[in-house]
Amino acid sequence: MKVIQGGHILRLLKGDTLIIGVIILSLLVSSVGVFLDQPWLSIILPAIAIGSYFVLFNIRQLYFLLFFFIPLSAEIEIGGGFSTDLPGEPLLWLMFIVSIFYIGYKGFPKKLINQTTAIISIHLVWILFTAIFAMDQTISAKYLLAKTWYVIPFYVLSAFIIKENKDIKTIFKYFVGGTFIASIYFFIQHFQLDLTYLSRTNAGQPIWRNHVNYAVTIVINLPMLWYLYKTSKHPDRLLYLVMMSILTFFMYFAYARISYLCLMTGFGYLIVLKLKMTKVVILLSICIVIGGLLWLQHNNQYLHLAQDHDTVIMQSDFGGKVNATTSGNDISTMERLHRWVASYNMIKDKPITGVGPANFYNSYKPYTVHSFETYVSDNPERSGIHNYYLMVLVEQGFIGLVIFLALVIISLIKVEKSYHSSTGSNRMLILTSGIIIVMILTINTVNDMIEVIKIGGIFFFMLFLISSYQLEEQPSK
Repeated sequence: MKVIQGGHILRLLKGDTLIIGVIILSLLVSSVGVFLDQPWLSIILPAIAIGSYFVLFNIRQLYFLLFFFIPLSAEIEIGGGFSTDLPGEPLLWLMFIVSIFYIGYKGFPKKLINQTTAIISIHLVWILFTAIFAMDQTISAKYLLAKTWYVIPFYVLSAFIIKENKDIKTIFKYFVGGTFIASIYFFIQHFQLDLTYLSRTNAGQPIWRNHVNYAVTIVINLPMLWYLYKTSKHPDRLLYLVMMSILTFFMYFAYARISYLCLMTGFGYLIVLKLKMTKVVILLSICIVIGGLLWLQHNNQYLHLAQDHDTVIMQSDFGGKVNATTSGNDISTMERLHRWVASYNMIKDKPITGVGPANFYNSYKPYTVHSFETYVSDNPERSGIHNYYLMVLVEQGFIGLVIFLALVIISLIKVEKSYHSSTGSNRMLILTSGIIIVMILTINTVNDMIEVIKIGGIFFFMLFLISSYQLEEQPSK
């Protein structure tokens, strides 16, 4: 009898034989669990077995699969007012643990010793500091933990896993593939409801919380598809073009105004980037925002924006939604204003540390102004401010907002510098990353989505690409 050498055994374990065996065994255990009505046998043990295989023998593939499952994850209530996204968040927790082992074994990645990492670290430290003074420290502690397991896997672990452009293309393919499947599911559900304007809100649950999450996830996939199209050959290019067209078609019928605005800002940013006007536009934007806020604050001008409670209505079609928005009678727009006015009063009360991370909902109602109330001001869905920058300001104070703005401003300046000093697929990659960051920043002017797994994970992954990916610096022609 021939003795199998250790090297052959290792190759066998890393090959298809073991994973097929693990899957077969998992299916058998799962079947027994279903027969015996034991959930821990039917779900937990198989998940542990398959997860253990990937962690031990194919961690890169598990990392890629994370991006595939993110858009397919469904939000599930777990009790006590908390929820989780399955299977995305459990995979993210596993990746967080793996990241800690990587850092302990290999040390912190040298390519991440840069400005962006320093600012992200300061951002996390400041969140910890403000959590100490929070109105509800438990909620803030959970927020900090959740923020950490977003940053570490998507930003830090990426430096260990990604070795070349091919890996990034793989990640884009996985994320686009998962989004495409989840979007078909939404569209089928919406189609069965006659593709009406009112029915689009809750179509696609539980994968999609609402039509806005659906539409904005699609829109950040479009630059990825364009990158795949530009860096691939036929017939793959035709496939990506068809997918891009179908997703754009799906996005249109979501009737989410912010997704259309994201497309416009994406194209606008492309022009700004080519003209090397990033710093000018950033400075101009800051001046406009500060000037507008000073004008609204002067003699309490903002009070004139209040509408009659009975004239603010819910629209039944998209055209009416647009008209109501421009005339100031749209209920979702006016409810945002209701919470923004409350936020203004909260900032005056706690300008340095804020009310504490994730403490807005439990704190804002005493600060509201009655004349801005709408029919949905009871807020039974427990939603937030609907402006991420304002939320950071309210929950983490002025210093917290400055830290976050410094993070995105430095990243955008880095994009412009890298774009004009690189060529070929590297230039296309940095352009794609910059456009996606700008789209996400646009989304968060009227939403709070940096902590949403379908958006927040991509945000920190783009920051990794922008800040530390080793571009082949070549002189531009």
